[in-house]
Amino acid sequence: MALLAPAAQAQPEGDPAPQCFRKHHVPAVYERSKRLLRKARLVHDETASGQIAMTHFPAIYIEKKTLISPAHVVLKQVRCTKAIIRKADRLPAEECLATKGCTEIDPANPLTIN
Repeated sequence: MALLAPAAQAQPEGDPAPQCFRKHHVPAVYERSKRLLRKARLVHDETASGQIAMTHFPAIYIEKKTLISPAHVVLKQVRCTKAIIRKADRLPAEECLATKGCTEIDPANPLTIN
């Protein structure tokens, strides 16, 4: 999905040129550490008939996960094409002033407008 916002600097004639942005989802980043709880081992069992069965038990670890940065959305500027402009979410017209342009999008919550 793309967002469409008028440019902050107006062109000499008419409306300001649109700027197009695409949402890029950035996944959360975690720091992982693991602690050995029990080593891997082999167990030999002898049945009553004399058959020996060898069983492998893998190592057991406890993993600790620490959040470094949460998942978020980054708006990256892209070249505006007719297809992007047709599909774009437009900013509300009442928030735009001819001298200042439109209000900025809050980086903490890009879905709401300051």
